[in-house]
Amino acid sequence: MAKFYSYYVLCPLIDQNSFLGVTKDKEPETVVVTLGRNVVNKYRLSDQKQTGGWTSKDHITSAVIYDDEQESYVGVFNQNTIKAWKDECENLDKLKKYKFSAKIFKVLARQKQTSLIIFENGNCASLPYGVDNRLMSAHKPIIKDSENIIDVGAYTIEKKDYICYVIKNTNNKKKEKYEILISPLRDELGDLEKAKLTREKVVRSDDVYVVGHLISTNNNKVYFLWSDSKLSVYDIKTKSWKNMVSVPWISTLSSVSIACMEKNHLIMFGSNTEEDGAILVAYDVVLGVGSCRYPLKMYTTEAKLYSFNNRIILQGSNHIAMLPYMLETDRNISSLLGSHNIISENVMEIVSWDASGKSDLVIGSDIKHLWLKGLAERTVCSQIMSALIEQDDFEALYKTLIQFTDIPESVIVSLIVYTVSTLNSNDIDVTNDEEIRILCLSDCYKKNKKGDLLKYLLQIPFSDALIIPHLRQLLSLDDALLLISFIAHLIMDTELDMERESKIYDWCILLLDTFYQQFLMTNDPKVTYVLQKIQKIVESLIHDMQLIDNVMPLLGKMLHGTPISEQKTTSSYVIDLLNI
Repeated sequence: MAKFYSYYVLCPLIDQNSFLGVTKDKEPETVVVTLGRNVVNKYRLSDQKQTGGWTSKDHITSAVIYDDEQESYVGVFNQNTIKAWKDECENLDKLKKYKFSAKIFKVLARQKQTSLIIFENGNCASLPYGVDNRLMSAHKPIIKDSENIIDVGAYTIEKKDYICYVIKNTNNKKKEKYEILISPLRDELGDLEKAKLTREKVVRSDDVYVVGHLISTNNNKVYFLWSDSKLSVYDIKTKSWKNMVSVPWISTLSSVSIACMEKNHLIMFGSNTEEDGAILVAYDVVLGVGSCRYPLKMYTTEAKLYSFNNRIILQGSNHIAMLPYMLETDRNISSLLGSHNIISENVMEIVSWDASGKSDLVIGSDIKHLWLKGLAERTVCSQIMSALIEQDDFEALYKTLIQFTDIPESVIVSLIVYTVSTLNSNDIDVTNDEEIRILCLSDCYKKNKKGDLLKYLLQIPFSDALIIPHLRQLLSLDDALLLISFIAHLIMDTELDMERESKIYDWCILLLDTFYQQFLMTNDPKVTYVLQKIQKIVESLIHDMQLIDNVMPLLGKMLHGTPISEQKTTSSYVIDLLNI
Protein backbone atom coordinates (compact mmCIF):
# COMPACT_ATOMS: atom_id res chain seq x y z
CA MET A 1 0.00 0.00 0.00
CA ALA A 2 1.44 3.38 -1.06
CA LYS A 3 0.65 6.79 0.38
CA PHE A 4 1.49 10.14 -1.26
CA TYR A 5 2.23 13.36 0.63
CA SER A 6 2.16 17.00 -0.50
CA TYR A 7 3.44 18.01 -3.94
CA TYR A 8 6.05 20.78 -4.13
CA VAL A 9 8.58 22.26 -6.56
CA LEU A 10 12.24 21.20 -6.46
CA CYS A 11 13.47 23.79 -9.00
CA PRO A 12 12.28 25.68 -12.11
CA LEU A 13 13.05 24.43 -15.62
CA ILE A 14 15.03 26.49 -18.09
CA ASP A 15 13.50 24.78 -21.11
CA GLN A 16 11.34 21.68 -21.14
CA ASN A 17 12.89 20.29 -24.34
CA SER A 18 16.51 20.71 -23.21
CA PHE A 19 16.04 19.08 -19.78
CA LEU A 20 18.23 15.94 -19.70
CA GLY A 21 17.44 14.24 -16.41
CA VAL A 22 18.00 13.69 -12.69
CA THR A 23 20.57 11.25 -11.26
CA LYS A 24 21.77 10.14 -7.82
CA ASP A 25 24.54 12.09 -6.12
CA LYS A 26 27.21 10.77 -3.74
CA GLU A 27 24.98 11.69 -0.78
CA PRO A 28 21.51 10.08 -0.59
CA GLU A 29 19.76 13.37 0.24
CA THR A 30 21.07 15.21 -2.85
CA VAL A 31 20.50 14.76 -6.58
CA VAL A 32 22.25 15.97 -9.74
CA VAL A 33 19.89 17.84 -12.09
CA THR A 34 21.03 18.42 -15.69
CA LEU A 35 18.72 21.36 -16.32
CA GLY A 36 19.84 22.10 -19.88
CA ARG A 37 22.61 21.77 -22.40
CA ASN A 38 24.86 24.13 -20.47
CA VAL A 39 23.69 23.96 -16.82
CA VAL A 40 24.11 21.26 -14.12
CA ASN A 41 22.96 21.86 -10.55
CA LYS A 42 22.89 19.90 -7.29
CA TYR A 43 19.86 20.08 -5.00
CA ARG A 44 19.17 18.82 -1.49
CA LEU A 45 15.83 17.01 -1.40
CA SER A 46 14.98 17.75 2.24
CA ASP A 47 14.83 21.56 1.83
CA GLN A 48 15.06 22.00 -2.00
CA LYS A 49 18.17 24.16 -1.67
CA GLN A 50 20.84 24.27 -4.37
CA THR A 51 24.12 22.94 -2.96
CA GLY A 52 26.32 23.32 -6.04
CA GLY A 53 26.38 23.68 -9.80
CA TRP A 54 28.40 24.09 -12.97
CA THR A 55 28.03 25.67 -16.41
CA SER A 56 29.65 24.70 -19.70
CA LYS A 57 30.12 26.26 -23.11
CA ASP A 58 30.15 22.79 -24.70
CA HIS A 59 26.70 21.25 -25.07
CA ILE A 60 25.87 18.54 -22.54
CA THR A 61 24.02 15.76 -24.36
CA SER A 62 23.24 13.29 -21.55
CA ALA A 63 22.39 13.51 -17.86
CA VAL A 64 25.49 14.02 -15.70
CA ILE A 65 26.12 11.13 -13.29
CA TYR A 66 28.26 10.55 -10.19
CA ASP A 67 30.71 7.65 -10.50
CA ASP A 68 31.23 5.89 -7.15
CA GLU A 69 34.49 4.21 -8.12
CA GLN A 70 36.26 7.33 -9.40
CA GLU A 71 34.46 9.61 -6.91
CA SER A 72 33.84 12.17 -9.62
CA TYR A 73 31.08 13.54 -11.84
CA VAL A 74 30.98 12.38 -15.46
CA GLY A 75 29.23 14.07 -18.36
CA VAL A 76 28.82 13.55 -22.11
CA PHE A 77 29.47 16.61 -24.29
CA ASN A 78 28.62 17.08 -27.97
CA GLN A 79 27.59 13.36 -28.12
CA ASN A 80 31.19 12.19 -28.53
CA THR A 81 33.23 13.61 -25.65
CA ILE A 82 33.49 12.65 -21.99
CA LYS A 83 34.71 14.86 -19.15
CA ALA A 84 35.14 14.00 -15.48
CA TRP A 85 35.45 16.44 -12.58
CA LYS A 86 35.41 16.71 -8.79
CA ASP A 87 32.98 18.60 -6.59
CA GLU A 88 35.35 21.56 -6.13
CA CYS A 89 35.77 22.11 -9.90
CA GLU A 90 34.74 25.61 -11.01
CA ASN A 91 35.22 25.64 -14.80
CA LEU A 92 34.11 22.66 -16.94
CA ASP A 93 35.59 24.18 -20.10
CA LYS A 94 39.16 23.69 -18.89
CA LEU A 95 38.77 19.98 -18.15
CA LYS A 96 40.60 17.28 -20.10
CA LYS A 97 38.49 15.92 -22.96
CA TYR A 98 38.22 12.28 -24.04
CA LYS A 99 36.88 12.21 -27.58
CA PHE A 100 35.31 9.09 -29.14
CA SER A 101 34.76 8.12 -32.77
CA ALA A 102 31.20 6.85 -32.12
CA LYS A 103 28.25 8.76 -30.70
CA ILE A 104 27.59 8.21 -27.01
CA PHE A 105 24.02 7.50 -25.87
CA LYS A 106 24.71 8.01 -22.15
CA VAL A 107 26.97 7.12 -19.23
CA LEU A 108 25.17 4.62 -17.00
CA ALA A 109 25.98 4.77 -13.28
CA ARG A 110 26.17 1.49 -11.34
CA GLN A 111 26.05 1.15 -7.58
CA LYS A 112 29.44 0.25 -6.06
CA GLN A 113 30.81 -0.46 -9.55
CA THR A 114 32.42 1.56 -12.29
CA SER A 115 30.03 3.29 -14.69
CA LEU A 116 29.34 2.07 -18.22
CA ILE A 117 29.66 4.07 -21.45
CA ILE A 118 26.68 3.24 -23.68
CA PHE A 119 27.16 4.00 -27.40
CA GLU A 120 24.31 4.64 -29.82
CA ASN A 121 25.47 1.70 -31.98
CA GLY A 122 24.80 -0.71 -29.07
CA ASN A 123 28.38 -1.25 -27.92
CA CYS A 124 29.37 -0.48 -24.34
CA ALA A 125 32.43 -0.44 -22.09
CA SER A 126 33.36 0.34 -18.52
CA LEU A 127 34.40 3.96 -18.03
CA PRO A 128 38.17 3.38 -17.48
CA TYR A 129 38.45 0.76 -20.26
CA GLY A 130 36.41 2.86 -22.69
CA VAL A 131 38.51 5.97 -22.08
CA ASP A 132 41.77 4.04 -22.55
CA ASN A 133 40.50 2.25 -25.71
CA ARG A 134 38.45 4.93 -27.44
CA LEU A 135 38.80 3.34 -30.89
CA MET A 136 36.75 0.30 -29.78
CA SER A 137 33.59 2.42 -29.92
CA ALA A 138 33.78 2.23 -33.72
CA HIS A 139 33.45 -1.57 -33.69
CA LYS A 140 30.69 -3.27 -35.65
CA PRO A 141 27.29 -1.89 -34.53
CA ILE A 142 25.06 -4.15 -32.46
CA ILE A 143 21.83 -2.52 -33.61
CA LYS A 144 20.63 -1.60 -37.09
CA ASP A 145 20.43 1.92 -38.54
CA SER A 146 16.64 1.79 -38.31
CA GLU A 147 16.78 0.92 -34.58
CA ASN A 148 17.17 3.25 -31.63
CA ILE A 149 18.00 2.57 -27.99
CA ILE A 150 15.19 4.00 -25.84
CA ASP A 151 16.10 2.48 -22.47
CA VAL A 152 19.07 0.69 -20.93
CA GLY A 153 19.76 -0.98 -17.60
CA ALA A 154 22.63 -2.91 -15.99
CA TYR A 155 22.03 -5.68 -13.47
CA THR A 156 23.75 -8.64 -11.80
CA ILE A 157 22.56 -12.25 -11.61
CA GLU A 158 24.61 -14.80 -9.65
CA LYS A 159 27.68 -12.51 -9.59
CA LYS A 160 27.58 -12.05 -13.38
CA ASP A 161 26.99 -8.58 -14.87
CA TYR A 162 24.53 -8.07 -17.73
CA ILE A 163 23.29 -5.21 -19.91
CA CYS A 164 19.71 -4.90 -21.16
CA TYR A 165 18.46 -2.61 -23.94
CA VAL A 166 14.96 -1.78 -25.09
CA ILE A 167 15.21 -1.19 -28.85
CA LYS A 168 12.60 0.55 -31.01
CA ASN A 169 12.48 -0.08 -34.75
CA THR A 170 11.30 3.00 -36.65
CA ASN A 171 11.07 1.39 -40.11
CA ASN A 172 7.31 0.98 -39.89
CA LYS A 173 5.87 4.35 -38.88
CA LYS A 174 2.35 2.97 -38.57
CA LYS A 175 3.27 0.38 -35.96
CA GLU A 176 6.53 0.67 -34.06
CA LYS A 177 8.26 -2.59 -33.16
CA TYR A 178 10.14 -3.19 -29.93
CA GLU A 179 12.81 -5.70 -28.93
CA ILE A 180 14.68 -6.56 -25.74
CA LEU A 181 18.42 -7.08 -26.23
CA ILE A 182 20.37 -8.80 -23.43
CA SER A 183 24.06 -9.60 -23.20
CA PRO A 184 26.49 -10.59 -20.43
CA LEU A 185 29.42 -8.23 -19.84
CA ARG A 186 33.07 -9.17 -19.67
CA ASP A 187 34.54 -8.75 -16.20
CA GLU A 188 36.35 -5.42 -15.57
CA LEU A 189 36.20 -4.44 -19.28
CA GLY A 190 32.44 -3.97 -19.30
CA ASP A 191 32.01 -4.70 -23.02
CA LEU A 192 29.56 -7.16 -24.56
CA GLU A 193 30.07 -10.91 -24.84
CA LYS A 194 28.62 -10.81 -28.34
CA ALA A 195 28.52 -14.59 -28.74
CA LYS A 196 25.96 -14.76 -25.90
CA LEU A 197 23.83 -11.82 -27.03
CA THR A 198 20.08 -12.58 -27.21
CA ARG A 199 17.07 -10.75 -28.62
CA GLU A 200 13.46 -11.05 -27.47
CA LYS A 201 10.64 -9.59 -29.60
CA VAL A 202 7.90 -7.63 -27.86
CA VAL A 203 4.68 -8.68 -29.58
CA ARG A 204 1.00 -9.15 -28.87
CA SER A 205 -1.60 -10.64 -31.15
CA ASP A 206 -4.08 -7.83 -30.47
CA ASP A 207 -4.11 -4.58 -32.44
CA VAL A 208 -2.42 -2.58 -29.66
CA TYR A 209 0.77 -0.56 -29.28
CA VAL A 210 3.26 0.26 -26.52
CA VAL A 211 2.65 3.49 -24.56
CA GLY A 212 5.16 2.99 -21.73
CA HIS A 213 8.20 0.90 -20.83
CA LEU A 214 10.69 0.37 -18.01
CA ILE A 215 13.76 -1.78 -17.31
CA SER A 216 13.64 -2.47 -13.57
CA THR A 217 17.04 -3.48 -12.20
CA ASN A 218 15.49 -3.87 -8.73
CA ASN A 219 13.84 -7.18 -9.68
CA ASN A 220 15.40 -7.82 -13.12
CA LYS A 221 12.19 -7.39 -15.10
CA VAL A 222 11.15 -5.37 -18.16
CA TYR A 223 7.68 -3.81 -18.16
CA PHE A 224 5.60 -2.75 -21.17
CA LEU A 225 2.31 -0.87 -20.86
CA TRP A 226 -0.03 -1.27 -23.84
CA SER A 227 -2.72 0.97 -25.30
CA ASP A 228 -5.45 -1.31 -23.86
CA SER A 229 -4.11 -0.60 -20.31
CA LYS A 230 -2.62 -4.08 -19.88
CA LEU A 231 0.86 -4.50 -18.46
CA SER A 232 3.26 -7.14 -19.84
CA VAL A 233 6.25 -8.27 -17.77
CA TYR A 234 9.37 -10.01 -19.11
CA ASP A 235 11.38 -11.82 -16.45
CA ILE A 236 15.03 -11.54 -17.49
CA LYS A 237 16.17 -14.38 -15.24
CA THR A 238 13.58 -16.99 -16.31
CA LYS A 239 13.15 -15.57 -19.84
CA SER A 240 9.37 -15.76 -19.55
CA TRP A 241 6.46 -13.39 -20.18
CA LYS A 242 3.50 -12.65 -17.96
CA ASN A 243 0.48 -10.48 -18.73
CA MET A 244 -0.98 -8.64 -15.74
CA VAL A 245 -4.44 -7.15 -15.31
CA SER A 246 -5.31 -3.65 -16.53
CA VAL A 247 -3.71 -0.63 -14.84
CA PRO A 248 -6.51 1.52 -13.35
CA TRP A 249 -7.18 5.29 -13.30
CA ILE A 250 -4.72 6.25 -16.07
CA SER A 251 -5.39 6.83 -19.79
CA THR A 252 -3.30 4.80 -22.23
CA LEU A 253 -4.36 6.76 -25.32
CA SER A 254 -1.20 8.86 -24.88
CA SER A 255 2.30 8.08 -23.62
CA VAL A 256 2.79 6.99 -19.98
CA SER A 257 6.03 7.50 -18.02
CA ILE A 258 7.01 4.61 -15.71
CA ALA A 259 9.58 4.41 -12.89
CA CYS A 260 10.32 1.93 -10.12
CA MET A 261 9.37 3.01 -6.58
CA GLU A 262 10.71 -0.13 -4.91
CA LYS A 263 11.03 -3.80 -5.78
CA ASN A 264 7.27 -4.50 -5.91
CA HIS A 265 5.85 -1.09 -6.85
CA LEU A 266 5.80 1.00 -10.01
CA ILE A 267 4.94 4.67 -10.33
CA MET A 268 3.19 5.82 -13.53
CA PHE A 269 2.49 9.32 -14.83
CA GLY A 270 0.03 10.04 -17.62
CA SER A 271 -3.23 11.63 -18.56
CA ASN A 272 -6.29 10.81 -16.46
CA THR A 273 -9.13 8.78 -17.99
CA GLU A 274 -11.22 11.92 -18.67
CA GLU A 275 -8.28 13.46 -20.62
CA ASP A 276 -8.70 16.75 -18.74
CA GLY A 277 -5.66 16.53 -16.47
CA ALA A 278 -2.82 14.31 -15.34
CA ILE A 279 -2.45 11.63 -12.68
CA LEU A 280 0.26 9.72 -10.77
CA VAL A 281 -0.58 6.07 -10.07
CA ALA A 282 1.25 3.70 -7.72
CA TYR A 283 0.87 0.13 -9.01
CA ASP A 284 1.54 -3.01 -6.95
CA VAL A 285 3.06 -5.59 -9.33
CA VAL A 286 2.68 -8.42 -6.78
CA LEU A 287 -1.06 -8.02 -6.28
CA GLY A 288 -1.66 -6.57 -9.75
CA VAL A 289 -3.64 -3.57 -8.45
CA GLY A 290 -3.33 0.18 -8.25
CA SER A 291 -2.62 1.08 -4.61
CA CYS A 292 -2.70 4.90 -4.68
CA ARG A 293 -3.27 7.84 -7.04
CA TYR A 294 -2.51 11.57 -7.03
CA PRO A 295 -4.33 13.94 -9.43
CA LEU A 296 -2.38 16.71 -11.18
CA LYS A 297 -3.53 19.65 -13.27
CA MET A 298 -1.32 19.42 -16.35
CA TYR A 299 -0.12 16.45 -18.43
CA THR A 300 3.37 16.55 -19.99
CA THR A 301 4.10 14.24 -22.93
CA GLU A 302 6.94 11.75 -22.27
CA ALA A 303 7.78 13.44 -18.96
CA LYS A 304 10.88 12.14 -17.20
CA LEU A 305 10.01 10.31 -13.97
CA TYR A 306 12.31 9.14 -11.15
CA SER A 307 12.21 7.79 -7.61
CA PHE A 308 14.98 8.66 -5.12
CA ASN A 309 15.08 8.22 -1.35
CA ASN A 310 11.28 7.81 -0.89
CA ARG A 311 10.54 10.75 -3.17
CA ILE A 312 9.06 10.85 -6.66
CA ILE A 313 10.70 13.40 -8.97
CA LEU A 314 8.66 14.45 -11.99
CA GLN A 315 9.31 16.72 -14.96
CA GLY A 316 6.51 19.28 -15.13
CA SER A 317 5.66 21.84 -17.79
CA ASN A 318 7.89 24.59 -16.35
CA HIS A 319 9.44 23.04 -13.23
CA ILE A 320 10.71 19.83 -11.65
CA ALA A 321 8.31 18.60 -9.00
CA MET A 322 8.82 16.35 -5.99
CA LEU A 323 6.30 14.16 -4.20
CA PRO A 324 7.29 12.26 -1.03
CA TYR A 325 5.68 8.85 -0.51
CA MET A 326 5.54 5.98 1.96
CA LEU A 327 5.16 2.28 1.22
CA GLU A 328 3.54 -0.01 3.77
CA THR A 329 4.89 -3.55 3.60
CA ASP A 330 1.86 -5.17 5.31
CA ARG A 331 -0.67 -6.64 2.91
CA ASN A 332 -3.80 -4.67 3.71
CA ILE A 333 -6.15 -5.94 1.02
CA SER A 334 -9.16 -4.03 2.33
CA SER A 335 -7.47 -0.71 1.50
CA LEU A 336 -7.13 -1.76 -2.15
CA LEU A 337 -10.81 -2.49 -2.78
CA GLY A 338 -12.08 -0.74 -5.88
CA SER A 339 -8.67 -0.52 -7.55
CA HIS A 340 -9.02 -3.76 -9.53
CA ASN A 341 -11.65 -3.74 -12.27
CA ILE A 342 -12.60 -7.17 -13.63
CA ILE A 343 -13.48 -7.24 -17.31
CA SER A 344 -14.41 -10.18 -19.50
CA GLU A 345 -11.01 -10.33 -21.21
CA ASN A 346 -9.02 -9.98 -18.00
CA VAL A 347 -7.71 -13.54 -17.79
CA MET A 348 -4.23 -14.19 -16.50
CA GLU A 349 -2.09 -16.11 -18.95
CA ILE A 350 0.42 -18.45 -17.30
CA VAL A 351 3.07 -19.00 -19.93
CA SER A 352 6.67 -20.04 -20.19
CA TRP A 353 7.92 -19.41 -23.71
CA ASP A 354 10.42 -21.83 -25.16
CA ALA A 355 12.45 -21.45 -28.36
CA SER A 356 9.47 -22.40 -30.52
CA GLY A 357 7.31 -19.69 -28.97
CA LYS A 358 4.72 -22.13 -27.58
CA SER A 359 3.52 -22.45 -24.00
CA ASP A 360 4.40 -25.56 -22.04
CA LEU A 361 1.67 -25.06 -19.42
CA VAL A 362 -2.03 -24.90 -20.23
CA ILE A 363 -4.50 -23.57 -17.69
CA GLY A 364 -7.59 -25.71 -17.22
CA SER A 365 -11.03 -24.28 -17.80
CA ASP A 366 -11.74 -24.37 -14.05
CA ILE A 367 -8.81 -22.00 -13.34
CA LYS A 368 -9.89 -19.63 -16.09
CA HIS A 369 -13.37 -19.70 -14.61
CA LEU A 370 -12.00 -18.57 -11.24
CA TRP A 371 -10.12 -15.65 -12.82
CA LEU A 372 -13.18 -14.57 -14.77
CA LYS A 373 -15.23 -14.52 -11.56
CA GLY A 374 -12.84 -11.87 -10.25
CA LEU A 375 -11.65 -13.87 -7.23
CA ALA A 376 -8.60 -12.66 -5.35
CA GLU A 377 -5.31 -14.36 -6.21
CA ARG A 378 -5.03 -15.79 -2.68
CA THR A 379 -8.42 -17.47 -3.06
CA VAL A 380 -7.58 -18.90 -6.49
CA CYS A 381 -4.20 -20.12 -5.23
CA SER A 382 -5.78 -21.84 -2.21
CA GLN A 383 -8.35 -23.69 -4.31
CA ILE A 384 -5.93 -24.76 -7.03
CA MET A 385 -3.11 -25.86 -4.71
CA SER A 386 -5.47 -27.88 -2.49
CA ALA A 387 -6.73 -29.78 -5.54
CA LEU A 388 -3.21 -30.48 -6.82
CA ILE A 389 -2.07 -31.74 -3.39
CA GLU A 390 -5.01 -34.16 -3.33
CA GLN A 391 -4.11 -35.36 -6.84
CA ASP A 392 -0.48 -35.87 -5.73
CA ASP A 393 0.74 -34.33 -9.00
CA PHE A 394 4.14 -32.90 -8.00
CA GLU A 395 5.20 -31.59 -11.42
CA ALA A 396 1.92 -29.76 -12.07
CA LEU A 397 1.95 -28.40 -8.52
CA TYR A 398 5.47 -26.98 -8.85
CA LYS A 399 4.80 -25.44 -12.28
CA THR A 400 1.53 -23.86 -11.12
CA LEU A 401 2.89 -22.58 -7.80
CA ILE A 402 5.61 -20.41 -9.36
CA GLN A 403 2.96 -18.49 -11.32
CA PHE A 404 1.34 -17.13 -8.13
CA THR A 405 2.78 -14.17 -6.23
CA ASP A 406 0.26 -13.74 -3.40
CA ILE A 407 0.23 -17.12 -1.62
CA PRO A 408 -1.75 -17.68 1.63
CA GLU A 409 0.11 -18.85 4.73
CA SER A 410 -2.10 -21.96 4.96
CA VAL A 411 -1.02 -22.98 1.46
CA ILE A 412 2.67 -22.45 2.27
CA VAL A 413 2.43 -24.77 5.29
CA SER A 414 0.37 -27.36 3.41
CA LEU A 415 2.95 -27.46 0.62
CA ILE A 416 5.83 -27.76 3.10
CA VAL A 417 4.09 -30.68 4.83
CA TYR A 418 3.33 -32.29 1.48
CA THR A 419 6.92 -31.91 0.23
CA VAL A 420 8.45 -33.24 3.45
CA SER A 421 6.06 -36.21 3.43
CA THR A 422 7.13 -37.12 -0.14
CA LEU A 423 10.73 -37.17 1.07
CA ASN A 424 9.86 -39.94 3.57
CA SER A 425 11.09 -37.83 6.47
CA ASN A 426 10.90 -40.80 8.85
CA ASP A 427 13.66 -42.51 6.85
CA ILE A 428 15.98 -39.47 6.94
CA ASP A 429 18.30 -39.28 9.93
CA VAL A 430 18.60 -35.61 10.93
CA THR A 431 21.81 -36.44 12.83
CA ASN A 432 23.41 -37.58 9.56
CA ASP A 433 24.80 -34.45 7.90
CA GLU A 434 25.51 -36.30 4.65
CA GLU A 435 21.83 -37.17 4.14
CA ILE A 436 20.85 -33.54 4.72
CA ARG A 437 23.55 -32.39 2.30
CA ILE A 438 22.22 -34.71 -0.42
CA LEU A 439 18.71 -33.36 0.17
CA CYS A 440 19.95 -29.80 -0.46
CA LEU A 441 21.62 -30.73 -3.76
CA SER A 442 19.31 -30.11 -6.70
CA ASP A 443 21.29 -32.52 -8.88
CA CYS A 444 20.18 -35.44 -6.71
CA TYR A 445 16.55 -34.56 -7.22
CA LYS A 446 16.34 -33.84 -10.93
CA LYS A 447 13.36 -36.13 -11.23
CA ASN A 448 11.05 -34.54 -8.66
CA LYS A 449 12.93 -31.39 -7.57
CA LYS A 450 11.74 -31.75 -3.97
CA GLY A 451 14.79 -29.95 -2.58
CA ASP A 452 14.27 -27.08 -5.03
CA LEU A 453 10.60 -26.79 -4.05
CA LEU A 454 11.52 -26.56 -0.36
CA LYS A 455 14.01 -23.78 -1.14
CA TYR A 456 11.35 -21.94 -3.15
CA LEU A 457 8.77 -22.25 -0.38
CA LEU A 458 11.20 -20.78 2.15
CA GLN A 459 11.48 -17.59 0.04
CA ILE A 460 7.74 -16.81 -0.09
CA PRO A 461 6.68 -13.78 2.03
CA PHE A 462 4.49 -14.57 5.05
CA SER A 463 3.06 -13.09 8.24
CA ASP A 464 4.31 -14.63 11.51
CA ALA A 465 0.97 -14.20 13.25
CA LEU A 466 -0.91 -15.95 10.43
CA ILE A 467 1.49 -18.82 9.74
CA ILE A 468 2.26 -20.03 13.31
CA PRO A 469 -1.21 -21.55 13.96
CA HIS A 470 -0.97 -23.54 10.69
CA LEU A 471 2.54 -24.75 11.57
CA ARG A 472 1.42 -25.97 15.00
CA GLN A 473 -1.60 -27.70 13.52
CA LEU A 474 -0.08 -29.36 10.44
CA LEU A 475 3.67 -29.79 10.98
CA SER A 476 4.92 -32.61 13.19
CA LEU A 477 7.98 -32.36 15.44
CA ASP A 478 9.99 -34.77 13.25
CA ASP A 479 9.17 -32.76 10.15
CA ALA A 480 10.16 -29.56 11.96
CA LEU A 481 13.54 -31.08 12.90
CA LEU A 482 14.14 -32.07 9.27
CA LEU A 483 13.22 -28.56 8.13
CA ILE A 484 15.54 -26.93 10.68
CA SER A 485 18.39 -29.25 9.60
CA PHE A 486 17.69 -28.34 5.98
CA ILE A 487 17.81 -24.63 6.87
CA ALA A 488 21.03 -25.08 8.86
CA HIS A 489 22.74 -26.60 5.83
CA LEU A 490 21.52 -23.74 3.59
CA ILE A 491 22.97 -21.19 6.02
CA MET A 492 26.42 -22.78 6.28
CA ASP A 493 27.06 -24.61 3.02
CA THR A 494 25.35 -22.63 0.23
CA GLU A 495 25.82 -19.13 -1.21
CA LEU A 496 22.75 -16.94 -0.69
CA ASP A 497 22.10 -13.31 -1.52
CA MET A 498 21.14 -10.96 1.30
CA GLU A 499 17.39 -11.17 0.73
CA ARG A 500 17.29 -14.99 0.60
CA GLU A 501 19.58 -15.31 3.60
CA SER A 502 17.29 -13.03 5.60
CA LYS A 503 14.30 -15.23 4.72
CA ILE A 504 16.18 -18.35 5.82
CA TYR A 505 16.98 -16.77 9.21
CA ASP A 506 13.32 -15.75 9.59
CA TRP A 507 12.22 -19.35 9.05
CA CYS A 508 14.77 -20.72 11.53
CA ILE A 509 13.57 -18.31 14.23
CA LEU A 510 9.93 -19.03 13.34
CA LEU A 511 10.33 -22.81 13.74
CA LEU A 512 12.19 -22.46 17.03
CA ASP A 513 9.43 -20.19 18.36
CA THR A 514 6.64 -22.47 17.11
CA PHE A 515 8.01 -25.67 18.68
CA TYR A 516 9.60 -24.06 21.73
CA GLN A 517 7.55 -26.04 24.29
CA GLN A 518 8.11 -29.39 22.55
CA PHE A 519 11.86 -28.76 22.46
CA LEU A 520 11.91 -28.06 26.21
CA MET A 521 9.78 -31.06 27.22
CA THR A 522 11.44 -33.80 25.16
CA ASN A 523 14.61 -35.77 25.80
CA ASP A 524 14.88 -37.04 22.23
CA PRO A 525 18.60 -37.10 21.21
CA LYS A 526 17.61 -35.91 17.71
CA VAL A 527 16.18 -32.70 19.19
CA THR A 528 19.35 -32.15 21.24
CA TYR A 529 21.56 -32.71 18.18
CA VAL A 530 19.61 -30.29 15.97
CA LEU A 531 19.47 -27.56 18.63
CA GLN A 532 23.19 -27.90 19.38
CA LYS A 533 23.86 -27.65 15.64
CA ILE A 534 21.89 -24.38 15.47
CA GLN A 535 23.76 -23.11 18.54
CA LYS A 536 27.12 -23.81 16.89
CA ILE A 537 26.00 -22.00 13.75
CA VAL A 538 24.89 -18.94 15.75
CA GLU A 539 28.19 -18.89 17.67
CA SER A 540 30.12 -19.19 14.42
CA LEU A 541 28.21 -16.29 12.85
CA ILE A 542 28.72 -14.13 15.94
CA HIS A 543 32.46 -14.91 15.83
CA ASP A 544 32.58 -13.90 12.14
CA MET A 545 30.78 -10.64 12.90
CA GLN A 546 33.24 -9.86 15.68
CA LEU A 547 36.15 -10.45 13.29
CA ILE A 548 34.57 -8.12 10.74
CA ASP A 549 33.98 -5.53 13.47
CA ASN A 550 37.70 -5.66 14.35
CA VAL A 551 38.84 -5.40 10.72
CA MET A 552 36.51 -2.53 9.68
CA PRO A 553 38.55 0.28 11.36
CA LEU A 554 41.72 -0.95 9.62
CA LEU A 555 39.96 -1.08 6.25
CA GLY A 556 38.63 2.44 6.83
CA LYS A 557 42.15 3.72 7.47
CA MET A 558 43.44 1.98 4.34
CA LEU A 559 40.68 3.49 2.18
CA HIS A 560 41.41 7.00 3.46
CA GLY A 561 45.18 6.57 3.18
CA THR A 562 45.80 6.85 6.92
CA PRO A 563 49.05 5.12 7.97
CA ILE A 564 48.53 2.10 10.19
CA SER A 565 50.91 2.06 13.12
CA GLU A 566 52.18 -1.27 14.35
CA GLN A 567 51.34 -2.05 17.93
CA LYS A 568 54.45 -2.35 20.08
CA THR A 569 54.57 -5.23 22.50
CA THR A 570 54.92 -4.17 26.11
CA SER A 571 56.39 -6.24 28.90
CA SER A 572 56.25 -6.00 32.68
CA TYR A 573 60.04 -5.69 33.03
CA VAL A 574 63.02 -4.04 31.29
CA ILE A 575 66.57 -5.36 30.86
CA ASP A 576 69.36 -2.79 30.87
CA LEU A 577 73.02 -3.54 30.09
CA LEU A 578 75.51 -1.77 32.33
CA ASN A 579 79.19 -1.38 31.34
CA ILE A 580 81.40 -1.59 34.43
